[in-house]
Amino acid sequence: MLLLLPLLHFASVKLTLSLARSPENEVVVWLPNAVLLAALLHWRGRRGLAMAALTFASDVYANLPVFPATHAVLLSLCNLGEVTLAWLLMRRLGASPELERIQDFGRFLLAGPLIGALTASMMAGLALCTLDGVHPPYATLVLLWWFGDGLGLLIYTPLLLSFLRPASPRTSDWPQGAAMMAVTLAAAAFIFTQGDGGDLRPHVAMTPQLLLIPLLYIAARCSLRCTALAIALISLGSAWSVTTGHHPFGDASAHETILRTQEYILTLSTIGMGLAIMLGEQRALAHELEDKVRARTEELEASNRLLAQLSTTDSLTGVANRRRFDEALAREWARAQRTGEPLSLGLLDVDYFKAYNDHYGHQAGDECLRQVATLMGDHVRRAGDLVARYGGEEFAFISPAAGAEDAAALARTICATLQAQARPHMRSPLGVLTASMGVATLVPGKDDSPDTLFRLADQALYEAKHKGRNRVEQADAPVG
Repeated sequence: MLLLLPLLHFASVKLTLSLARSPENEVVVWLPNAVLLAALLHWRGRRGLAMAALTFASDVYANLPVFPATHAVLLSLCNLGEVTLAWLLMRRLGASPELERIQDFGRFLLAGPLIGALTASMMAGLALCTLDGVHPPYATLVLLWWFGDGLGLLIYTPLLLSFLRPASPRTSDWPQGAAMMAVTLAAAAFIFTQGDGGDLRPHVAMTPQLLLIPLLYIAARCSLRCTALAIALISLGSAWSVTTGHHPFGDASAHETILRTQEYILTLSTIGMGLAIMLGEQRALAHELEDKVRARTEELEASNRLLAQLSTTDSLTGVANRRRFDEALAREWARAQRTGEPLSLGLLDVDYFKAYNDHYGHQAGDECLRQVATLMGDHVRRAGDLVARYGGEEFAFISPAAGAEDAAALARTICATLQAQARPHMRSPLGVLTASMGVATLVPGKDDSPDTLFRLADQALYEAKHKGRNRVEQADAPVG
């Protein structure tokens, strides 16, 4: 990148001298200084000494064919001082190097085109006054240097910065931007080449001020990069027009024509880029607000999902609660009615739980319930199955499309596994923690309801407890 910097600087010198220098050696805009300023701003001053040395050497080399060696060095030092002062002032003022906010653009105008260029012009005027053959007074030399350098910084620095940073994925210049750019440049070419022997000028009154209308459209609809490019091309076109003998700003002396051109470029640049930056800032704020709203919406949705989960989850055991059990039973019942498949329901009651709680304490009782819930979850795990805490020490499972034999086998496995864990229960006749279960299976009929299935399973559970507990009883209901 450091090797490209002097090349770009030297190319900017040649571009300026070929397009923006009048036969009287007055420069409408001076672009090269913006190259170093844009580089310093983009890289935050890193390798600033190396960049300054390279551009200084390029500047001296470009000035040698026009000025004696001593003056070439002095004028190059003025250019270097201009850029350095502008960069230091922007840092002091806290301006963002991206120039994406209107206040940063205002600070750039103050630091670069105003103070930096004016300071350099006063030093350069002193150097130019010592040259033989220089006739304009000191004030004129200062104004010519100031306006040329200031406009060069104004139109070229934002353009270079916009190409140094990646384009925003949210800003699209196509196709409206490209179409309007083509129309604007075509109109500019027509305006800046009319006159001097052409037969269109007496019949078509078109002034450069008309280009402000499409430029404002570009600034409003496109990115700063597109706007800065349009301004740079129009500005260079107007400079080329007046330095090659055309009169887009009317008949006037050479010096007055250049002043009119510079006023035009100043107006075009400040209005166009100011509007583009202001609208870009508003779009960025709108996108930022949209991102915040989207993030808050996602957080709210996540909170709602968590809240919904908490509202249907038993806080002690982590399985579904009574509310979710009732909803799932009604839903699976309706599905089984449509498909004609069986639906199985199992109810579990921990044996002698009150005695367990009284003997071991409520903390141990809570741990006991969590263990039972975990055990049931480990075994009831098909897609669509549900384990729930029905209330107190009672648990339930719903198993869609499970036949009576499969449901009973599942219940027996749960009870056998719980007994095999051999959790001590000194107040139980068996000496370990056990459970009783009732299982019912139905193919829902038109006259049946979920309560029918639940009553059958509850009756089977009562039968299991009546027959001595630690067993599974299956409801005697038809499956068909």
